[in-house]
Amino acid sequence: GAVDQAGEETSFSSFGRNVDVHANGFEVDSFLPGGERMKYSGTSMAAPNVTNLAGKLLAVQPSLTVDQLVSLIKLGADTSEDGRIRAIHPRRSFALLEAMRTR
Repeated sequence: GAVDQAGEETSFSSFGRNVDVHANGFEVDSFLPGGERMKYSGTSMAAPNVTNLAGKLLAVQPSLTVDQLVSLIKLGADTSEDGRIRAIHPRRSFALLEAMRTR
């Protein structure tokens, strides 16, 4: 799902049981062919932020299974008071990875 830079829900995002995590998807700097930059909003802008986190976790620990990777991202997320938003928190996901590696 998508949230804004403050972690608040956006009007265009999905919520509910089918959404595991949220990431910034509001006015994200994006590059167009030819190098022009524009700001775009949408869940399609939030998804690359989650993918980026997954790629970085795998770069540090290539042997992670899919289940471990998903768990690190989900367990590292900040959950809103009402439980509706679970915003990715890369530092926390990396701290969880480090704890897992030292066991």
